[in-house]
Parts: sequence; structure tokens; C-alpha cells
Amino acid sequence: MASVVVPAHDEARVIDRCLGALLEGAAPGEFEVVVVANGCSDDTASRARRHGPDVTVLELPAAGKTGALNAGDDAAVAFPRVYLDADVELGTAAARAVVGELTGDTVQVAGARPTPDLAGCSVWVRAYTRVWAALPVLQDRYVGSGVFAVSAAGHRRLAPFPPVVADDLWARRVFAPAERATADVGFTTHPPRGLVDLLRRLVRVRAGNVQLESGSPGVALAGGEGPRGVRGLLATPGVAVGDRLVFVGVSVLVRVAAWVRVRRGRTAVWSRDESSRVAA
Repeated sequence: MASVVVPAHDEARVIDRCLGALLEGAAPGEFEVVVVANGCSDDTASRARRHGPDVTVLELPAAGKTGALNAGDDAAVAFPRVYLDADVELGTAAARAVVGELTGDTVQVAGARPTPDLAGCSVWVRAYTRVWAALPVLQDRYVGSGVFAVSAAGHRRLAPFPPVVADDLWARRVFAPAERATADVGFTTHPPRGLVDLLRRLVRVRAGNVQLESGSPGVALAGGEGPRGVRGLLATPGVAVGDRLVFVGVSVLVRVAAWVRVRRGRTAVWSRDESSRVAA
């Protein structure tokens, strides 16, 4: 058995596709799923409960991902432990593969390969995402984008989660590269539909990363997340010139806007994209 913690704030439009993908091929008792409905004003909790006896639903009055992750941790009992965002889809076989990366003593945290679903996205979002998917950081022991799992030993180092926006980056930074692994399976992510929505999401992510880095002296961004990784990508064959230009332009705008947000002390302000949260 493995535990799966799913923080969910007003995710009624997507919680069914998330849990359906995870449990569709699962044996009874294979996954202990804890959905933490936090600050919900919709029927996220009742929808989650319909997915069977292996799903436990907690309801917290206040919205907050960090609090939801820690509450889910307190309720879950099994290891390895998977942390799964409600707006992505990790299939049963993929979840097994991620958990399987944690059977030895060396690997403490594992992830999978994000596969963006670009249906309904603008040409700008498609161009940016094609480049993003080729970034070196996604090819080398990547952990994040809404999915990561830890062993029992890894959990002792990771938890409790600190009050930061960048929980994925936190999971990557706690462990050395040799302790991370990426299962050779994919999971579905849903980028924002339009350019403005994309910029908002990226600014929030960038500002959250700055928040975490500023509280962790000496910790550097992984290759591909900073300028060096982007420069390397621009020289990589197979990336269309037009896509590269879009990526660079968006990246510059995001860095400037994130800098302003940090200067105003708004790194801890949570926001999310609604355009990609379309009911299955």
C-alpha cells in the first residue's frame, strides 16, 4: 500500500478526473487516498467521497495548501507517500511506477514526466509550453509539476511542509540529485489557456521560488530553471525559432513582474489559474 495526499481547494470541476485516473486500475486497498478539502465553497468533498472506500476526505475550514498537505500527512499512515495536485492526472500504472522508484535505500523522492494537454490553449501558450517541455531540468531527475512521492526516510526530512508557495521546489531542494529519480512514465498537466493566464501562473511560481530561495541561503536553482539552462536550450537543435522567441519574451516579462511582486512583499500570496480547470 502507498498513501496519496491530495490537497483540494474548490476543485469540484477537476477532482473526479484526478481520482478517476488514479484509481481506475487500482486493486482494493492498493492506495490509501486522503483528499484534504480546504476552504471549499463547492462540492469537492462530496465528489471525492463517491470514489470509494479507499478515499478518506478531510474538510478544513481555511484555505491553504501547506496546511492541507500537513493535515493529509497527519491522517495518512502508509509509505511511500505520493503528493498529488487535484488538477493533474496520474494514472494507476504511473503511480505504481513512481512508488516503485522508492523501493531501495538511495532514492528518497521520485516524480514522473509531465505531459501538457494543450487542447484549447492559445498559440502563445503552445509555443511557450513546447520549449518548457524541452528544458534540461525536465530531463534529469525531475520532481514536481504536481506529482512527487517520498519514502518513509525521505518524509522524515521533508515534513512538515513549511509555509511556502513553492512546495514542488521545496521537495527538490531537500534532497541531493542522487536521491531523486524520475519514473519513465507520464502524467497529464493542464497549462493555462491564454497568455495572460500563463503569465499570472508563471509570476506566482517565480515569486514563490524566490521566497523559498531567499529563506535557504546557498541553495541554487537547478539547471534549466535559471538563465544558464535557458541559454543552453536556445542552442539546442529541434526547438523552433519562433517558439524560442516566445519563451524568452515570456520569461523576461515573468522575471520583471516577479521582481516587482517580491519587492512588494507579496511572495506568499497564493493564486491559481482557473482557465485550465475545465470539468472532464
